[in-house]
Amino acid sequence: MKSFIGAFLFLFTSLGHAQTDGVVHIWPTIPFIRGADLCAYQQAYSQTRSEYMREMSGLVQDLMHAGAYGSEALDLLISFDALYDKNVALATRYQYLDVTLENTLKGYVDQYYRDLNPRLKKMTFSHINRIQEIISAARNGQRIGHLPDNTFEYLDFVAYGSYAFAPDCKGNIQVTVTLVGRRGETETFIGNGKPSVVMSQIASKMFERFQRTRFPTTLRLGQRQLTLIGGLNGSVDTVQSLEMARMACESQDARLPNPTELDLISAYGDWNGGVGVGHSVWVVEPVRGGALKVFHPDLRNPSPVREQWEVNDRTFYYYCVK
Repeated sequence: MKSFIGAFLFLFTSLGHAQTDGVVHIWPTIPFIRGADLCAYQQAYSQTRSEYMREMSGLVQDLMHAGAYGSEALDLLISFDALYDKNVALATRYQYLDVTLENTLKGYVDQYYRDLNPRLKKMTFSHINRIQEIISAARNGQRIGHLPDNTFEYLDFVAYGSYAFAPDCKGNIQVTVTLVGRRGETETFIGNGKPSVVMSQIASKMFERFQRTRFPTTLRLGQRQLTLIGGLNGSVDTVQSLEMARMACESQDARLPNPTELDLISAYGDWNGGVGVGHSVWVVEPVRGGALKVFHPDLRNPSPVREQWEVNDRTFYYYCVK
């Protein structure tokens, strides 16, 4: 009995940290709703009745020119049409497609984390049911778990989705995944492609949404901490005038990073609370004051810090720190 109580308290306290550990916890069971067949809709309304009849008449004439009699040509058209409908019916039974979409989404998200290996995993799919219930449901071919009334004490989002055959009629499906937060707010992600790969698009968008650096964020640089607060738009911003970047930071009681800070923050990367410089040109505050400079990461010999006239760019990136 004591072991059971201890295990329950451990589960409760660990899940209760969903709001305070900096990680977004998402319910891993994602029900999918079957939507309209957009392919059939496209086929039905892409031609007028007269256009459809002309196409069928043309096919009959082609068959007759190939040696078929009129009745034989008609029988062939009917057979081909019935075979096409049969194949479509087999492909659109939708058996277990929802399970495939759910599991491939989680698989692609995990693959991104394994490939990019950030220091902190900011998004995770978290069960809140007993392990025995989860395994029992899977063994019986059922959806895993149930949602208690106090779900949002442990989770940040629950999710549902929809899928439908895409209007291109090439075997692609159009999928949406909607996250519902504790106050009822929603975020929806969409993908379009083959069933085996479509969820990679949605997984990529979700990974970027929750893992990419969002301002404000604080980093430790040596013995001090630096808070990144972004530009006037609340994120990385662009200007045509270097002085506009300085004014934007001053209006937020902040400043531009110096070249050393910019490089160190870039080393953290976009997935670890930093901002990668990429191949863009950035506005920087010189270490010893004076006129603003630009930081060009592709011109490091002898130094990436240059005068504005030394680069061809007319659009410059910046963010503010303090």
